[in-house]
Amino acid sequence: MKNEQQAVRSTIILGGLGALAWFLAASTLAWHRYWPWAAFGIVWLMTAVYALMLVRWSGRRFAAVLFPIMVLALSGVVMPRSVLASGMAIAILGWIRSGVCFPQTVGQSVGRELVLGAGGGMAILWWGPSTPLSGALCLWLFSLVQALFFILFESEVVFTPAGSAPDPFDRAARRVEDLLDGL
Repeated sequence: MKNEQQAVRSTIILGGLGALAWFLAASTLAWHRYWPWAAFGIVWLMTAVYALMLVRWSGRRFAAVLFPIMVLALSGVVMPRSVLASGMAIAILGWIRSGVCFPQTVGQSVGRELVLGAGGGMAILWWGPSTPLSGALCLWLFSLVQALFFILFESEVVFTPAGSAPDPFDRAARRVEDLLDGL
């Protein structure tokens, strides 16, 4: 339970920091006119930091998420203001999370990422990032929806140092506790 709370809390804090960066950059830089890559740069940076957090939590190596992060960077360079680039960011986040860090069967991975991606996308469409404040709210609401991943789908996240396997006795004890809580 403690590990689940840490993942949810860290995801929400990252979303809040990204929203703050979005608000400050959009308020002070008039970035839409002068530098079209600023908005996507913040989204890319948040995705990269979140990927590093996911790699750490899952015990995978950083090299496993390097290719998806570079694909996202390339899509942002080619089409920074495109809705397609935002959709690719959501899809690549799902690829990193369910395909690399916390893999399941293909059907389960696609299903849970469709639910979270659609929920996050609806949060963005609902607020519409047209002003600095609404853009920041969109980013934060998206991270709130993404934090649900650890509540709904991966409640048994085991935080291990990179390169070490989770202790099977701890996992078994946690599973027994979950079963006893259900009685």
